[in-house]
Order: sequence, then C-alpha cells, then structure tokens
Amino acid sequence: MTVDVAKAEADGLTFVHDGKTYAFCRSGCLRAFQEEPATYAAKAEQSHAISVPQAKDLPVIDEGMRLWYEACSCCLSDAFPDVKAALDAERAAKVEAPVGAGICEVAEAQQSGAVQG
Repeated sequence: MTVDVAKAEADGLTFVHDGKTYAFCRSGCLRAFQEEPATYAAKAEQSHAISVPQAKDLPVIDEGMRLWYEACSCCLSDAFPDVKAALDAERAAKVEAPVGAGICEVAEAQQSGAVQG
C-alpha cells in the first residue's frame, strides 16, 4: 500500500518504530500498529512483490496486497476497490470463507465499546 506521508503527518497518522517512520491512512490501523509494532513491522519486512496477471487497469496484486487484504480488507477497499473485489472473487472461487473484520474495524469497534477485547 502507498500512503501519502505528508497527508498522514498532517492528520497525525504516523508512528516511529526502530528509527523508521510508518504512515497510515486510518486511525484504526495506526492504533493496531502502536499496540504491536514489532509484529506489524516484521510483516511489512517479510512481504515480497510477485507479478500476477490481472486486468490492465488493476495494480499488480502482490504478496503485500494479499497481506493487506488479510489484515485489513476495509483499508484495501478504500484505496483499491477493484483489487479487493478481485481478491474476494479469487477467495470465493477457492470456496474459502470471507476474511474477517480488519484491524481497523476491530480497533474502531473496541474504541466505541461495541466489541469487548
């Protein structure tokens, strides 16, 4: 995912971990990262780009996109609705259950008191 760092800084959606600044598009993702920075930073370091043939208008769906989809499909949907739709269709074709609530949705629900955690 690409986040506009200047916008994230202006919106207070950045966090420094081990000397590296991470920028976020939503407060729920920022809160989740702040709670487990080592876990999420390690996941970011492990992602590798692979080329997957897609329609010419879609961005390449690489391992990072797939990790993003699994971690927070709501953010992926905000940024790349066509990619989320393609990954939903891929998952349905494999007869896999839909992905659960993303880290944003869980964090926002916990903050509002809707989910006990």
